[in-house]
Amino acid sequence: MLRRGHLHNPYTHVSQRFDPGRTIFILVMRNILLPLSVAITFSASAQRVLHFTATSGYDHGTREVSLAMFTAIGNELSVEVVDAPTPSAFPDAAGLAEFDAIIFSNTSGNDILDAAQRADLEAWVNAGGHVMGIHAASDTYRHSTANGNNTGTWDFYAELIGASVQENPNHVNGTPLYSMQHVGTHASTADLPDPWQKNEEYYYWEDGYYGPDNDVVLTVEETVGPNEQVNSYDAPRPMSWYRELPSGSRIFYTALGHATSNYTDDALFREHIKDALAWMLANTVGIPGQVAPRPSVSPNPAYDAVTVVLHHSVHDLPYRIVDAMGRTVRQGELTGDRSQLDVRLLHNGTYRLTMEGVATIPLHIMH
Repeated sequence: MLRRGHLHNPYTHVSQRFDPGRTIFILVMRNILLPLSVAITFSASAQRVLHFTATSGYDHGTREVSLAMFTAIGNELSVEVVDAPTPSAFPDAAGLAEFDAIIFSNTSGNDILDAAQRADLEAWVNAGGHVMGIHAASDTYRHSTANGNNTGTWDFYAELIGASVQENPNHVNGTPLYSMQHVGTHASTADLPDPWQKNEEYYYWEDGYYGPDNDVVLTVEETVGPNEQVNSYDAPRPMSWYRELPSGSRIFYTALGHATSNYTDDALFREHIKDALAWMLANTVGIPGQVAPRPSVSPNPAYDAVTVVLHHSVHDLPYRIVDAMGRTVRQGELTGDRSQLDVRLLHNGTYRLTMEGVATIPLHIMH
């Protein structure tokens, strides 16, 4: 079955996900990468998002209101939202291939997905699937380096989301009002005030796990501990961040979203989530909601040079080429709608070409 960029054949598979109508892709056959240019018409079915809310720990009771919010957002973005409130509703490998993104909305605990489901999710992410985590998603499968109990079962998940809360105390007392500041610019914060004041159950990361490559977009100011005294874990800390993986996967997490009122009455929280989801599923260019055609890179695999076509004219657009270890091996600026990059000095392997605020594209080098 062909569905928006998926080619199914018992002997071959497409190495990344594609937009409708694109005709350049990488064919993987017996572990050999070959650039092909073919005319294939892909079905333009709507993007699909899985809304997953299963818990084996504390249940925040936001399942229904979260689904209602995401369903409404999906209607605005022309995205189909499918609910999975229990582990048994989580798709198998074939089912996951039909989804573009998975939302872990206030999931919690260390006993949700079985070993086969976890392996399927890892493979799906490594093939380019996007993931969003909300609030207690960082209290799900806590990292083995975090303090306390219920850790170590599945570090892949904690490292994917980017954090695990510390065990005790893992958040401020109640839902006090504090200010959050923007860090840099990102589609998910483009419609938020700076600073943004919000009542929230602000999480602590100090004795938990916090990923080294999170790109932070929101930080909360220093909060006050339960005994009205400042502790080290009350220091200013990240509340929302994103990651872009070499596979092309986009990851977004926010520690916000504790109470049902977030999903029913908080317009700014809703906008933050909507803009983050739009960023995950498309390539926004400067203005939220304005979607440009996805940039193209050819040839890919590249041998000596690659041509980057942006489909719109730019001036001095910063770019980076990052290797599989997360190291920047080349950086510079793109000018105009077409640029050529010399890659002769790069070793064979898979990299990611990141164009600031525009897109991240997997780049294969094979001399």
